[in-house]
Amino acid sequence: MQGPTDGRSLKPPRKAVPVESWRPVALLVATGVVAAFQIGKIPLSLNYLQSDFGFDLVMAGWVASLFAVMGAVCAVLLSFTLSVFGLKPMLLSGLMISMCASLLGGMTPDVSWLLVTRAFEGLGFILCVLCLPPLIGQLAPKGQASAAMAYWAMYLPLGTCVMLLISAVILPIFSWRVVWGASAIALLGMAWLIARLDVQQKDFCVKTVPFVPQMGLHAWLYLTVLASCFAVYTAQYYVFANFLPKIFRELSTDNMFQIAAITAIFIALNAGGNFFSGILHRAGVASWALICTASVGLALLAPLVLAEAAPIGLRLAASALLSFVSGFVPSSLFAAIPRLSAAPSVRTFINAGLVQASAIGQLIGAPLVGFVVARSESWLAAAPLIWGAAGLIFLAAMALRILSKDMPDL
Repeated sequence: MQGPTDGRSLKPPRKAVPVESWRPVALLVATGVVAAFQIGKIPLSLNYLQSDFGFDLVMAGWVASLFAVMGAVCAVLLSFTLSVFGLKPMLLSGLMISMCASLLGGMTPDVSWLLVTRAFEGLGFILCVLCLPPLIGQLAPKGQASAAMAYWAMYLPLGTCVMLLISAVILPIFSWRVVWGASAIALLGMAWLIARLDVQQKDFCVKTVPFVPQMGLHAWLYLTVLASCFAVYTAQYYVFANFLPKIFRELSTDNMFQIAAITAIFIALNAGGNFFSGILHRAGVASWALICTASVGLALLAPLVLAEAAPIGLRLAASALLSFVSGFVPSSLFAAIPRLSAAPSVRTFINAGLVQASAIGQLIGAPLVGFVVARSESWLAAAPLIWGAAGLIFLAAMALRILSKDMPDL
């Protein structure tokens, strides 16, 4: 039996504590939240941008969607650079690129330069979301990699939500340029914190690997299902997120803070669904089961949200519940990544595939639904498309259940 002195000598060294705690994970998730400010600052600022620069709705769409374009084109290609330069240096580079682009964007004299800075904001954002998940997987407490990845999925809705509220406070008093400046300051602050993060360098480095990771047929099928499910999920989710302005008009409100608050609540509920999913993952609930739950909720709730004849209170309640339940999908998909491989390089490639699939879904979903609704002049006409998306998500969950049987829990 050991004495007190011997017991104290067996305690892990001080520097090892952050690696085996949730503190580094929380910091990395917070970094993703701040990176998502670049998306959340756009919705309420568009009217001010149009007023200053005089561009039309088509150009407004480009200002808002360049993030998706960058992700759809560059995500997988950029992931290969991470194996050369390492995750932490590339994360810092992404934060600084977005910071500089946001700062310059706030000083731009015309819309063409604004588009250029938005493109570079998107580049920095993609670098951040490529680096952060592998880092979270490495620094998560032992045996909690899947739960940590589920918590990571909160970054986008939470960051968008927070920035919407910040914009609602700033815009009536100052200008959109101050919003861009606030975003740049937040990015700089996160870069400072990441640079000071006390983790051994080896935990951040990714050694040189083949251009495409060596994975068997089973792993490639698993990744294909994950990416396809994420693309379909993103396509339908952004349809509902973009539908909220119509609900606002029916509520007969033009108060900016009220609009921002309702939108933020909708998005925050999605983040809440991601967080609750993380708790369920820690309790041992399988990813495929949560994805199935989300698909059923989507199929049942979508008609209530889209039915213009339904009471507005019912539609808002259905929207809130749909947002919460749909949060089970991205968190479960990210939680499934560690099961494919423990190698950081492979996880980086897998995460890049999911990021690119998500961006493609975002680009396709809203225009397709908009086309259908414009032809029929009824939002309810989009219900079959949403049902189709729910069915594909359900099938993906069943495929994950089959493919996961012989895969390890991490």
